Amino acid sequence: TTRDRIGEYAACQGWSVSDVLREESGVLPVVLSGDIDALWRETADVARAGLRAGLFHPTTGYSFPYAVRTAEVLAASDMSAGGVYRRLRDESSRAWASGAFFRGLNRMLFLAAPPTQRYRILERFYTLPEPLIARFYAGRLTKRDQARILFGVPPVPVASALRALLQTRAGRSP
Repeated sequence: TTRDRIGEYAACQGWSVSDVLREESGVLPVVLSGDIDALWRETADVARAGLRAGLFHPTTGYSFPYAVRTAEVLAASDMSAGGVYRRLRDESSRAWASGAFFRGLNRMLFLAAPPTQRYRILERFYTLPEPLIARFYAGRLTKRDQARILFGVPPVPVASALRALLQTRAGRSP
């Protein structure tokens, strides 16, 4: 388990764990690509929300801010079945479009970097300025932020990163 691996790591460092304050469990979605319109066609006229509507941060998998935004959107909407469906579909499509950069990063992380080297991408990311990291988690990166994340000493080979960016489905290019 992760708990055991952390304990082993701490022991190898010569550390002793005196107390565990909290633990987290769960699985968060990380999306590499997809077709948001096809998702909505699957259940035409049936409203979706939350994870089922793709309303989550593409890299972190966090959904709470999207749930709040969905509640705000619905509060100002036509509450008929058709109105709710259209509003949620539109919100889902907007969120999907704004997540394109993050899905590209996900592809670089999971398709361009060997599993044993993925930590290097995250290691480099967390050396970036704290306000940029905060905007990343909020899903509100500027174009300048995006450039800052992508440029610099690459933690993966450039050719591998470019191939990963072009992949849209398991091993296929657009």
